[in-house]
Parts: sequence; structure tokens; C-alpha cells
Amino acid sequence: MRRWQVWVTVSVVLLGLLIWRTRPWDALALGADWRALAIAVVLNLVVIVAWAFRSQRLMASVGHPLSITALIPLVSFANTVNNLTPASAGEAARALLLQRRHGVPYGPSTAVIAVERLWAIWIMALTAAAAALGTVFAAGPIVIAAGWVAAAAGVIAPVIATRVGLRPAGWLAGLVDPDGRRGGRRGRLAALLRSTDAHLATILSSPGVALSFLATTGLIFVTTATQLWLVVASLGDSISLVAAWAALGLATVAGVLSALPFGLGAADVVLAGLLVVLGVPAADAGAATLLVRATVTLPLGLAGTASWIAMSRGTDSAAAPPLET
Repeated sequence: MRRWQVWVTVSVVLLGLLIWRTRPWDALALGADWRALAIAVVLNLVVIVAWAFRSQRLMASVGHPLSITALIPLVSFANTVNNLTPASAGEAARALLLQRRHGVPYGPSTAVIAVERLWAIWIMALTAAAAALGTVFAAGPIVIAAGWVAAAAGVIAPVIATRVGLRPAGWLAGLVDPDGRRGGRRGRLAALLRSTDAHLATILSSPGVALSFLATTGLIFVTTATQLWLVVASLGDSISLVAAWAALGLATVAGVLSALPFGLGAADVVLAGLLVVLGVPAADAGAATLLVRATVTLPLGLAGTASWIAMSRGTDSAAAPPLET
């Protein structure tokens, strides 16, 4: 990673993909209120710090406390590489960086990454669906209330599942290596799954860690919804913050389910369509989608690229045993 040929080449590719996908030149021609857009850009700092704080609590819970300053470049780079790789496969790079730079074995890092990605997208899907009731979809107060109750119950379902003994990683380890005696790749995979399972149980069985995760994830979602709200307002249109979260959350889930880098249009099409349903004129809905890319995706991507450069030029710690628990 420290070879300049590597980090310069990767940095150029990252920047090229970001600029190609976000098309900032199109956003500049829209004539939106720059003051609202400037606030949306600044709010990216809140998102990055919240990512780092959330990751810090999770890493500490599995016995590997790291500082906020150490985690900010890691989470920034992880966000960028996840957007650029199919189905967020770039998380493997974060696990490798944690192991090489901070001596964190793959078991605990995989558990933390699984919580941050899988639980977070689960929460996003449930809360965005609940927010869509009464905004995207016509619904009465009783249905709306029932939707939020169901979402709240679903949000804590992973915690409940862990407490009653439903542990998928451990179950998979049993399928791969039932007696725990295999060697080779299957044995290493089973060992990784068992380590991940143990650390997942540690995270999900701790009320303090779980509540911290939910609080910081909620802050991240509110901040990103506010960014969309500001983008729509910059074009002279108005939607509620709840409606903004419904549109953004559902669009993001659609992009994730597409398993394509940046959602490759899936998230954009869904977001524009939902904004139209919410009463935003079609032309403004398309413009808002471009502006979200320019004010959110591009700045976060630039932060991730800068983080990659900084980490690549730094020094690695001695590598820890890859499957140590």
C-alpha cells in the first residue's frame, strides 16, 4: 500500500469514478440556492464523525478500542470503497486495514462490519417503510402508528434473536466444520465464523452498546434526511423531514439491493420517482437527485479518497494472527 505507484493509481481511479458518477458539472447548471447546498455539504462532517463514534463503541466492545481520529479515515474510506464495489464487497479492505494498521484480528472486525452494514440497512429499510406511511402512501393515523410500532419491534429483533440463541454465523460454522477439526480453508473459514459469532453475541447482548449503535445510527439517518430536505428546499420546493427520510431510505435500500456500484441508477430512479409522488415537480425531482450526488456522494467520496492516500502513505503495525479471537 505504501508504494506510490499503488496509492496514486488507486486514488486516480477512485476520483475518476466519483466524478463520472456524480456529474458535478450538471449540478452546477441547476441554479439552486447555494446557501442550502452549503449547509448540506457541511453536514457530511456530522455523518463522518457519527460513523467513527459508532465504530469506536463497537470496536471497544469486542476488545479493540481505537481512537476517533484513527477511525475517521477508516470509515470514510470504507464508505467510498463500498459505493464503488458490487454489494459492498469493499468491506474486505476495511478488515484488512484494521488488521494491518491496528492489529485487529478478522473475527472481531468482521463482527463489527456486519453490525454496521447489515443491522444498519435493516434499520434503514424498516424506518423508511414506516416513514412512507402517510407520506408516500396514503394511510390513516392508526396505520401509521402501527407501522412505527412494527418498525420499532423489527429494529431490536437482532438483539432478541441473539438472546434466544438464534446465531446465524455459528450455525454456518457448524455446517462448514461440524466437529471443529478440519484443516485447510474450510477449517479457517469455520474458525472465522465462530469468532465472528462470538463477537456478534458480545455486541448484541450488551444493552449499552446496542443503544449507542441505535442512537448514532438514528443521528446519521436524521442528518442524511436533512441533507435531502435542504437539497429540495434549494430548488424552491418543500417536503417534510419524514417524507425526505422515506424517499432517501427507500432509494438507498433499492440501490443496495441492486448490488451494483453506486446503485448504478437504481437509487437515483427510485429517489426521483418518490420525490414526484411527494409532490415535487418532475424536473426538480431529477435535479434534486443530481444535487444529492454532488453535495453528499461526491464530498464523502473525496473524503474517502483522501483517507486512502493518508493511510497508504502511513505505516502499518505488525500484522496480528488473522484468525485470533
